[in-house]
Amino acid sequence: MTLYVSVAYYTETYHGSIPNDKVESMLKEAQEKIDSITYNRIVGIGFDNLTEFQKEKVRDAICTQADYIYEHGYNDENDADISSYNVLDISVNVDRNNKETSASKAHMSERAYDLIKQTGLSCGVL
Repeated sequence: MTLYVSVAYYTETYHGSIPNDKVESMLKEAQEKIDSITYNRIVGIGFDNLTEFQKEKVRDAICTQADYIYEHGYNDENDADISSYNVLDISVNVDRNNKETSASKAHMSERAYDLIKQTGLSCGVL
């Protein structure tokens, strides 16, 4: 897998704070998440064939998402909420779907999600 963002870009241009020994793996995971929400359009088009505007937004989104994954995990494994419980004959269900943003449903940083939306690569239909 060729990374869209180099470790040098992350540390020198973006000024990220992930420890050096974990940066590359976090960038890979972030890129996988970005490829997923863009329906692999970047893979199909080729990163080098994107407009400069799209490249800039994708790079920033990957760096932002890498920071998010480092802090929260790939799918927010540690932030899972209880949505239902049972006690004796009482059952309670909470509908959290209406309260979640699209970014949180995708287990993403709000900023990274917004950056990708600006590229036009995450629409359901092109």
